[in-house]
Amino acid sequence: MLFLLLWIAQPQGWSGIQTALVVLALRLPTLAAGVLIGRAIDRWGILLPMLIDLTGRSGLLTVLFLLSRGGDVPLAAVLVLGGLAGTLSPATYAAIRTLVPRIVTGRHLVKANAVVAVSDQIPLLLGTILLAPAIAAFGAAGSLAVPVVLLLLALSLAVTLPRGTTSRTARTPPTDGGARRRNWTTHIVAIVALSTMYYFVYGPFETAAPAYVRDQLAGDETTYGLLWTLFGVGALAALPFAPRLARRRPGVVNAVGAIVWGLVMLPLAFIQTPVVAAAVFLIGGLVWGPYTTVETSALQRWVDPAKHGAVFGLQRSLLTTATPLGAACGAIALEAVPPGIVLGASAAACSLAGAAALLIRGLRTAR
Repeated sequence: MLFLLLWIAQPQGWSGIQTALVVLALRLPTLAAGVLIGRAIDRWGILLPMLIDLTGRSGLLTVLFLLSRGGDVPLAAVLVLGGLAGTLSPATYAAIRTLVPRIVTGRHLVKANAVVAVSDQIPLLLGTILLAPAIAAFGAAGSLAVPVVLLLLALSLAVTLPRGTTSRTARTPPTDGGARRRNWTTHIVAIVALSTMYYFVYGPFETAAPAYVRDQLAGDETTYGLLWTLFGVGALAALPFAPRLARRRPGVVNAVGAIVWGLVMLPLAFIQTPVVAAAVFLIGGLVWGPYTTVETSALQRWVDPAKHGAVFGLQRSLLTTATPLGAACGAIALEAVPPGIVLGASAAACSLAGAAALLIRGLRTAR
């Protein structure tokens, strides 16, 4: 959905500010709803909030598809219906992260999180692989049916998940002797803050990438899709390393990961060859891949199981808000700055965010 809207923004005549509004509308409402949805999961279990989320979003996007049958995607409808869909979106993410430690414990927990992390990477692959063929076959407006079908598929899977997994039935994850209880606030807040800043300064990659492909690489939607597909392939290929990394100091692992990712992506500011850019995106995906597994495993072990839903709802809210805010800044910057420079500045800021996180002692020492 987001890849499609970002690609068609320029052909539809949306300005940089209008494109920024689209990104904000799709994700900003998540911030207001995430904590409330998380608390609902803690109280009523994972299934009901998830069913409301998937049913509601598929219905809203169906309406948007019907309104776009004339060929153009109406901006006002995107802002309203996309915003409503964004309000529901934290439920499935938080529910799954709450479910995992209830059904998997001990050393298998991190491996289970690595498997679940596939769901963070598959959208990069599936969304980008389907983008060019969908536009060619159905047009921009007709392609809106694709996310509706995928949401309905997710709904059919959701009804098969275990029921009644509330905080009252939670298994307490193993305590981690390396992290002292009196320091729990520091390292929990620090690891979530690191992700929030990391996702914010990464945001310009979403809105600047289409212009980068068109202007600096002289490519089309196939090139655009290829870059993000290779990024997703790299992220999936790196997931087998996530369990080993997650057993170390999670804060250090993720802070160093942010530093390395920024350094890897920084050369895009000067690259003008699609093949070289594709190689950079592939390596960037390899570095990015383990990040969410490491963070999720740490939070599941550090946080009281009775509050998993609320914490993952808040985390999802912050991350899905940080990225569009950064993306909005990138869209506005494109009005005055070449896309390659926007990407380079974003990559450099990611490295700085990781370096700043390493200054927090609680984050460095928590195991």
